[in-house]
Amino acid sequence: MRRGAHVQTSTTTANATIDMPEIAEALARLERGLRAVGSERVGLDEAAGRICAEALAARLDAPPFAVAAMDGYALRWAEAGALMDCTGVVRAGDPIGPPLASGTCRRIFTGAPIPPQADTVVVQELTEAVGERVRILPGAAPHRHIRAAGSNFCLGAPVTRPGMRLRARDIGLVAAAGYAEIRVHRRPRVAVLSTGNELSRAFAEGPGAQILDANRPALKALVRAWGGVPLDLGIAPDDSAALSVSLSRVLATEGIDLLVTSGGASVGDFDLLSPALAGLGFEPAFRKVRMRPGKATLFGHLGPLPVLGLPGNAVAALVSALLFLRPAMARLSGTEWAESSPERAVLATALPATGPRTTFLRGQLGRDEQGAPTFSVMGEQDNAMLSELALADALAVRPADAPPAAPGDAVAVLRFDLSPGF
Repeated sequence: MRRGAHVQTSTTTANATIDMPEIAEALARLERGLRAVGSERVGLDEAAGRICAEALAARLDAPPFAVAAMDGYALRWAEAGALMDCTGVVRAGDPIGPPLASGTCRRIFTGAPIPPQADTVVVQELTEAVGERVRILPGAAPHRHIRAAGSNFCLGAPVTRPGMRLRARDIGLVAAAGYAEIRVHRRPRVAVLSTGNELSRAFAEGPGAQILDANRPALKALVRAWGGVPLDLGIAPDDSAALSVSLSRVLATEGIDLLVTSGGASVGDFDLLSPALAGLGFEPAFRKVRMRPGKATLFGHLGPLPVLGLPGNAVAALVSALLFLRPAMARLSGTEWAESSPERAVLATALPATGPRTTFLRGQLGRDEQGAPTFSVMGEQDNAMLSELALADALAVRPADAPPAAPGDAVAVLRFDLSPGF
């Protein structure tokens, strides 16, 4: 996403506090609080999808000499009107042969080096064999079907730039430019921790109520999809001492680039994450964000370790991850800042008025008769209803204190398909 294309929110002075900034301000603090991880050199077979960490220049001209672009005959165009003696064959991979003698041509195949003195390749369909000689037929044109030396790229031409995500075509260019390895940013290592006595790791047969932890698997999947390596820290109970021990272990673990937690950051009696962090010297950039769902999102540092705390409710956790974890992963990975960019759609259903926070509503995209995108809000917007989020393909973005909106009104939407893996 382009830099600065963030979700637009109101920015009243009264709301601009360290405890609950607007989304734009929270994102700015997040960006300032993160740095790209280090780099490593990898073979091109391991480079797909990685973030380039160096500027490479071509080590050679490509092609290194003039080559045929089609199968046919190499000749001097000034002599093309007469019958020509064919004096050999040149195939791709052959060395550059001797110059053409006057009045001769040479059979040539695609990719083969052009003989010295030749200035044209006539495709074989525009030639006629006359015994051992060749006649050029009408329709042939001069100076055709030759790729000049350096026409693809020249020695010293730029091939990569730091921060680019390497695609198959980029890797092919790097190989053609003379490299078998490339320096890339290593994949950020992200520790993922859930909190809550009510959570279970996995389904167990038998009696008794169970609330299965959906946040850790979902957040680990997003970390992988967005270029990182997740480290599963399990579930910490709602106990101050146990939570502090879990956090201390993270601090003592080498090589973690980001800690992501879910739950425990609201205002309930058993929401103990903030006090536990504070007891270890946590320096907050923000403790809440003026958004719904996702208010209980925090960010700051435990010493050198960045910490992103997400809400416990599954929908709120994933909405906050879309807005905050995704750009955080981009920043750590060494690529451009990746804030979510809203698009314009037309409402197919009515939307209610909003409260004092930027509000995100789940829904589905469609097309009207003119082909313009439409948005239909889903009926159930409970923050724990993960089943509804799974059926949605976009979020409507409504500013704080917005009046009701009617079908046909314009609305800003965040499309999920622009965020791979979400």
